[in-house]
Amino acid sequence: MASDQRWMGEEVRQPIAGLVSIFPDMHRELVKVYSTAHGVVIVELRLQGTQAADFPVPGGFIPSNGKAFVVPCCDIFPLEGGKIVSFHCRNIKSIWVAQLTAAAD
Repeated sequence: MASDQRWMGEEVRQPIAGLVSIFPDMHRELVKVYSTAHGVVIVELRLQGTQAADFPVPGGFIPSNGKAFVVPCCDIFPLEGGKIVSFHCRNIKSIWVAQLTAAAD
């Protein structure tokens, strides 16, 4: 099941700042960008990076382990007057957790 997180106004910066502290090399590989007639931009992407600090998850955290991840994601940006109103991030956290907790080969 995909996460469904949403940020508005000044909150938009919070998830990025929090993730960069855990995954300092985190970046987004853009796959495709869609726009709708209703003022919504949808970005299909892959989140990528390497864990450098503890990652909070329900019930605790995944200890820092230096593992890399690639997680499919969809970001949704509703617009009003040409400006972003909110940021909706949908990624599959179970894939992220599985990659960070997988046993070493």
